[in-house]
Amino acid sequence: MRRAILIISATIITCTNIAAQTISGIIKDAKDSTTLQFASIGVKGTNVGTVSDITGKFALNYKASSKTELIASFTGYKANTVSINGHENELVIYLEPDVKTLDEVSIVARQNATSMNTISAINAQTISSSGIQRLACCSLAECFENNATVDVGYSDAVSGAKHIQMLGLSGIYSQILVENQPSVRLLSSMYGLNYIPGPWLSGISISKGTSSVVQGYESMTGQINIDIKKPEKSDKFYLEYFTNDYLKQELNLNTSTKINDNLSTVFLVHGATVQQEVDRNNDSFLDVPKSNLFIGSNRFFYNKANKIRSRFGYDVLYEDRTGGQTGFDKEKPTTNLYGATLNARRIHIFENTGFSVNPEKNSSIGINANFVYHEQNSEFGLNTYKPLQKSAYFTALYNTDIFNNKHKISTGVSYIYDNLTEKLNDTTFLKDENVAGIFAEYTLTTTKWSVIGGIRADYNGFYKQNYITPRLHVKYTPIDNSAIRLSAGRGLRSANIIPENISLLNSSRQLIFAEKFKMEDAWNAGISFTQKFFFDNDRKITLNTDFYRTEFANQIIVDLEQHTNTAIFYNLQGKSYSNSFQTDLIIEPLKSFEITLAYRLNDTKTTINHQLISKPLVSKHKALLALHYSTRYERWNFSFTTQYHGESRLPNTKDNPINYQLPEFSPDYFILHAQITRKFKKMEFYVGCENLTNYKQNNPILASDDPFGPYFDTSIIYAPILGRQFNFGFRLKIQ
Repeated sequence: MRRAILIISATIITCTNIAAQTISGIIKDAKDSTTLQFASIGVKGTNVGTVSDITGKFALNYKASSKTELIASFTGYKANTVSINGHENELVIYLEPDVKTLDEVSIVARQNATSMNTISAINAQTISSSGIQRLACCSLAECFENNATVDVGYSDAVSGAKHIQMLGLSGIYSQILVENQPSVRLLSSMYGLNYIPGPWLSGISISKGTSSVVQGYESMTGQINIDIKKPEKSDKFYLEYFTNDYLKQELNLNTSTKINDNLSTVFLVHGATVQQEVDRNNDSFLDVPKSNLFIGSNRFFYNKANKIRSRFGYDVLYEDRTGGQTGFDKEKPTTNLYGATLNARRIHIFENTGFSVNPEKNSSIGINANFVYHEQNSEFGLNTYKPLQKSAYFTALYNTDIFNNKHKISTGVSYIYDNLTEKLNDTTFLKDENVAGIFAEYTLTTTKWSVIGGIRADYNGFYKQNYITPRLHVKYTPIDNSAIRLSAGRGLRSANIIPENISLLNSSRQLIFAEKFKMEDAWNAGISFTQKFFFDNDRKITLNTDFYRTEFANQIIVDLEQHTNTAIFYNLQGKSYSNSFQTDLIIEPLKSFEITLAYRLNDTKTTINHQLISKPLVSKHKALLALHYSTRYERWNFSFTTQYHGESRLPNTKDNPINYQLPEFSPDYFILHAQITRKFKKMEFYVGCENLTNYKQNNPILASDDPFGPYFDTSIIYAPILGRQFNFGFRLKIQ
């Protein structure tokens, strides 16, 4: 720990001696002259760049010449190239909204599905709204099919719950944020991926390794930050309808309104229902639970002369789902038929406000806060689970330049309160946890170097301990449009056993808590290289290669190896680590043709029952090929994706009767997806097919013929359950 702090301090002191000339200015909307926060600005032909702050202002450290050109860009706007001579005092760069009309066809500039960042010190990639729509993405869970970094799968074969994996570890070790606020955690870790509708998203940012200390100490393997549609970039009216061959019906409705010169609002509504019983593998269990889901959001945006910018609002959610055996009626439960039911209600209130204090020093104050009330009533066979969550989050942040605009510092305080009451059958668990923290983060940006060094100190009232979390990110640019990155840092998290292992309630396993749990504690270190090659006609090639290692000082072990009818939980007693290597290649051989190739190798091992073995249900190999072609003006769009998943170790079932045993390893397999989209002036129609080869896991439910017996288990899922799915949808957009 002391060594990590000394490394950060030494890096900061060493790098403060680097100097460069400053280019500064402001970025505005060409239509109404409003400033654009977080717009990208960079020097053409180099890797020098930054983003505008909450007032729209930016500063670049670069010695300009008469041939220097700046490129400014922002989602939903056309990029603008500006020539400078180095003598401008304060540049004003205007960006035009990126919508044109030609022969009554609306044309939106083509976006890469996935882009790799070479400017930031943090290794991050962005999935654009265009990339999200290349496959039918009903929710966040379906948004990663064209991405090799994040794996998504079913938690079990009954409830419909999904989970993610990143760097070879469960998604609970990655932070999922909505507009930089913690989102999918505690109770929403069970079904939260289904609670963020895909049509609401304007972009997804995925960063690997430990992230900024500003959002807390929880990130161990990475961070996923979701950007929701905003009024200034939204259609006045947006309607999307989706259905598929098992008659899932989904409707999304968005409207945006400008209330006055300072205030605007957007309404987002999502409704989905499945009422048909689907059992394509004939095991007497529904492959998809019957369900009704409603999610609504009202988000407000306030901008007062760029001195006060605020985003606030609320989300509400109601869900009712029923899974289990065909013919099960939740109104008439019986032990003759197995059923899994869930009824959830959730309210989320949030606020994010920034105040400009001193524009010359880029000084600002930010206040982030939210409140969550989440209630759930659920039954899984003979198990009854009724949790209630009340959570509050608050962060106050101060940003400013120090010395000059090459050096920035962010410092602040945070507080998180979680009250979780869980009733499992006849047992009640109560967790009342509060965490108070302080943090500071220093950022250096020069022509060749970018450094982010941060440290935070937190006191956890539940564990009654202090925790120090250091993190460091360094980027070096050896040649133009390249980035070599190093990162290292600590991550901690408080485990929530039942919500994070909800799939085990859909089994005959008895949950055994062997000891008092400690905080999960891990160190992550990584190295990456990114290079972009630019050619004529805006064609380019992007190459990214990285390696990350996560090593645990403590981890809550889920031991499914000792007995097939128990799940034993205890603190780590030995080693636990994950090594992850990945390489991505994005090629644009033609302006309208994009090829994405990726390969990932995971080596994840954990000490379970005193043996260091491969972690179950983690695929060692994954490969991806994604093709996308657009005709002129993007009237037609064709997307094709294929994934290869290598074998993974399965939990021990050798003590079961032979007909209830599984092999030691799962088979490898391929998955293929395709979609065709036709765009008109205000309408888009798409038709697609998921899992073209109809690959399905054999025997996803152990002992499906005896669901109340000792060998019943629905949690060993390594491949798709449903098989081939055809879908159709349309979008109506009114500007």
